[in-house]
Amino acid sequence: MNPILPKAANNIYLGKKSAYYFFIFFMVINTTRSFIHLLAEDAGLNSIANIILFEGSPDPNKVIYALGSMWGLMQILCCLITWIVIFRYKSLISFMYIIWLLEWTLRLFVVGALHPLDPVYQDGVTPGVVMAPYVALLLLIFFVLSLMKSK
Repeated sequence: MNPILPKAANNIYLGKKSAYYFFIFFMVINTTRSFIHLLAEDAGLNSIANIILFEGSPDPNKVIYALGSMWGLMQILCCLITWIVIFRYKSLISFMYIIWLLEWTLRLFVVGALHPLDPVYQDGVTPGVVMAPYVALLLLIFFVLSLMKSK
């Protein structure tokens, strides 16, 4: 059976249990982060990501917050799909590791390259940028563990 894309998705997870439990922990954090981006007044962009406030008329921050909130909504939808996998289609967990690994890796090497933010736009560190290499590494490690058959 192909552990990444099985022919028939089922609720049988064959990988290491540590990878399964890490994935749940990762998704709790990810889901929380997504709701903050959706629901926070500033979409978490000023209060957490330390992006500066912009001045102008009309207020440019409203557009930035709307885009941040839409990003949070898309994250929640991705989280919803992942939670369905966790509870109903565990055989797809390795595949979901690839999806999340791509998201955390591409944000650094694609989005960061296409739209780099100079320090002038920030008044502190952005946790998502600082933590992305570590999160990607952890996802890679646990992805490999998810491919290994549990005893």
